[in-house]
Amino acid sequence: MEKLKAFAHRNPVRVAAFVSSAVALIISIVSPEVPTEAAVAFVLSALGLGEYAQRVEDKKTECALYTDPEDTEE
Repeated sequence: MEKLKAFAHRNPVRVAAFVSSAVALIISIVSPEVPTEAAVAFVLSALGLGEYAQRVEDKKTECALYTDPEDTEE
């Protein structure tokens, strides 16, 4: 359980994408009037966008680690 908490803390965007994808998939299973193709398309796009957003955030964090505080003051 600690590993899951640590992963969620380090990767919040990935977790949010996974949760929204899981909700869409569950809704398509529970509610038969929702087209499965639309739900699958949403799941794939949410996971892809979540992964992309997390990588952007990781890159910004890494750049900030190597920036001196004096460089950011104007």
